[in-house]
This record gives sequence, structure tokens and C-alpha cells, in this order.
Amino acid sequence: MKKFIIFSFLAAAVFTTGCKKLLDQIPGDAQPGDEVLKSSANVYAVLAASYERFTNNDFMGGNFTKTSELYGDQINFVNVTGGAEVQFTQRGFSSFNSIGRSLWFTGYDAIGRANVVIKALTENSYSDLKDSAKNIWNGEALFIRGVSHFELTRLFAKPYTSNPTSDAGVVIRQKALSATEAQIPKQRATVKESYDAAIADLKLAETLLPSANGGARATKWAAKAYLARIYFNMADYINAFAYANDVITNSGYDLGTDVAVPFKTNGNLSAPTTGVVMMILGDAGVQRGSFWNSDLNNTYLPLGGTVYSLITANGGTRYTSLTAMSTSPARGISTKWSQLGASIGINVPLIRLSEMYLIRAEARVQNGGFTDAAVRADYNAVRAVAGVSADVTATGAVALLTIIRNERAVEFFTEGDSYHELRRLKQNVRGIAYNDATGLLKIPDGEVRANLGIIQN
Repeated sequence: MKKFIIFSFLAAAVFTTGCKKLLDQIPGDAQPGDEVLKSSANVYAVLAASYERFTNNDFMGGNFTKTSELYGDQINFVNVTGGAEVQFTQRGFSSFNSIGRSLWFTGYDAIGRANVVIKALTENSYSDLKDSAKNIWNGEALFIRGVSHFELTRLFAKPYTSNPTSDAGVVIRQKALSATEAQIPKQRATVKESYDAAIADLKLAETLLPSANGGARATKWAAKAYLARIYFNMADYINAFAYANDVITNSGYDLGTDVAVPFKTNGNLSAPTTGVVMMILGDAGVQRGSFWNSDLNNTYLPLGGTVYSLITANGGTRYTSLTAMSTSPARGISTKWSQLGASIGINVPLIRLSEMYLIRAEARVQNGGFTDAAVRADYNAVRAVAGVSADVTATGAVALLTIIRNERAVEFFTEGDSYHELRRLKQNVRGIAYNDATGLLKIPDGEVRANLGIIQN
């Protein structure tokens, strides 16, 4: 049922019984046989399989968010007493950690299938496939590959703000491999090389993708928004501003008037929900099970007191409609994901428009030559959606940056943002340095066995 929900937009694709069986048997890094690549319908099926792995609960549809929050400092670990999650409490990670394994291999499965699509579209011509469709499929595969490499780097490597030219990033896979080639060891690239690979893919994707492509498929605006996120993580504020400004100014998207809309059940969408640049259409069971429980005291990953205090003080409707308070003991509960249980498609925002406004606001300050009013206008636009009064008094870089960063914490709680912000800003994370490798998941055992001598975290 889940896969049908996620890929209802691909219903026109020809999923023959033979192709299904073949796709189930292909290793994530391996190239399917020529019989698949001869058919454009089968190539489309491989693209659908790549989307499924990308949006799966084991990757961007769930565990990416959960892992980012477990890494960070906004979660109260009171109910984490066992399982793979308990390793995050003391950062005593094992290469057998089930969360790390699912993230790594599901992400590379998405990348591997994207590589198959890119190879097929590059090397084969199809009489039944228009160039416009070919370009879109190619752009979608590049988007999946670029974002996957980037997000895997953020989860398994030190931040770009450490030593990107020497720190180990991830294994870069940009080629559809034969079964034999897939067994050849390949070492981790540097963090810089990993980021550069993601940027190159997304820059090409933005030239191939359309402005609108269905509610749960990549568009040129999704590629541009991700480029803004990547450059922001690199502390390249000139490029971050340029891409964020482009999305805000030219995409036609708007922030809306209701903070809960991006998280509401709304299946079979043909366009992004208000306030969302790209969403994932899935079941979001990981978020629901992690950050909310009908018995609030049994919520697995409640909010810590610091961020909850920020939300209480300045959250507006983000407090009244997106959080709750458990009273014994007192701790905050995120209800962003509490609606996720219906049998139809669910909105899981991959990247939201409010992030573009807050990136642009901070980039204005970081780049210098800003006006206080322009910076305030950006974060006030985000505040307005939550019914928070506009700030008309803050002046100067220090005051403005403090407000912007507090606004990010209030806006993106339980969406996996705060951990990556701490590392961008070179802040300690729960008592250890932002670039301490002991704070990272280990490269999974399966990858270590296949890639002898790989640099381990």
C-alpha cells in the first residue's frame, strides 16, 4: 500500500511482472541488464524505484529527520532506553547500528538506480520518448543523486566548516555499475569533493527540470532551493543568498497563512502545498512514532526545555497548533507529525519556503552591506504566518543574527535542522566539538566489508 501511495503519480508507467522481479534482484550499485535499458517504460520503472528508495522511511522520508534530531541537542532522551537509538545518548556507535545501516544503504540504493536512469537516457534513444520527457527524467535522477550524496555527507561526515579538503566525506557513486564493477572497492571522497559532486548534479538538474512537475517530484525550484541549502551549509553566503532569493522572487510559491498546512494530510496532490518547495508523499511513520504519541508522556523523542521555551515565548501558532505540553514531567511534544496515520498520501516537507527566507535573511547579514529593514522583512515574513508580531526595532549584525537563528529553532523543530546549524556555526553539540568524529554514526559493516580499508568514523 505504501509504495502505491508514494508512486500514484507514476501509475502510467509500465511495471511488468518481469521488470518487478528484475528490480527486486538488482543490487543498489549494480546496473540492470540490457533488456531493461532497451525499454523506456522500464527505465521509467527504474526512476520510480529510485524515487521510492529516496523517499523511503529508511532515508529522506523518515530516518534522515530522526537521525538529525538524535544527533542534535533539542531532544530529551528520557524515553530512549534501548535499541539503535540508545547509542546516540552516549555516542557509542557500532557499525551494526540499524539506523546507520538503513540510511547508508537505502541512500546508495536510490543513487544506484538514479545512475541507471542517467546511463540509459545518455546511451539509448527511444522512439516513444520525447526529448522533453528525457530531459525531465534525467533531471529527476540527477536531483536524487545530488541530494542523496549531500545528505549522506551531512549524516556520516564532519561538517564543511571543519576541514573540507581533508576530512573524509562519502563514497561518490556517479556511474551505473556492472555486478563485477560493484564489487571493486572505492574509498571515501573528501567532504569538499562530496559537496562539489552534489552541486554539479543539482546545477545540471535545474537546467533540465520544469518549474512544475507534480506535487512529489523534483522541479527546478527544488534543485535551486537545495543549492541554497548546500551553499548555506558551506558558509558560502553569496551563493546561498543568490539561490534563496531566486526561489523567493521567481518561483511563484508563497508562505501561506497557516503553519500547520505543510504537515496536514492531503493525498493525491498535483502541486506543492502552500509553503513547501518540495514534499515527499509517503506515510511518515518514523516521524509520527518518534516525536508524538497519543499519550504525551510516552512520546519517544520529546523536545528539550530550551527549544520548548523558545517556542513558548515566540512561537505564535507554532506553539498552539504544532506543540503540546506533557505535564508530568514537564517537557514539550511536537505535534507536527501527529496527523500522520491516514491511509492516503501524507505531506512530508523535504524543503520549505520559510527556510529560503531565513537563509536569505542571514546571508544578507553575513555578506555585509545590508539594511536592517531588509533583514527584518525576511524573518518577519516567516513570523507573520505564525501570527507573531513583526519586529521593527532590531538593528546591527549581532542582534539580527540572534533573532534569525532563534527563529530557525522555533520554525524547524523536529525537522532535522538544528544539528546541522550547530555544526555550520561551529558550536558544541551536547558537550563535544562540532567536528568530533565520535559524534558520528559509523560507516556500516556491509560497506566496510565491501570496501576494505575504508576510512571509518
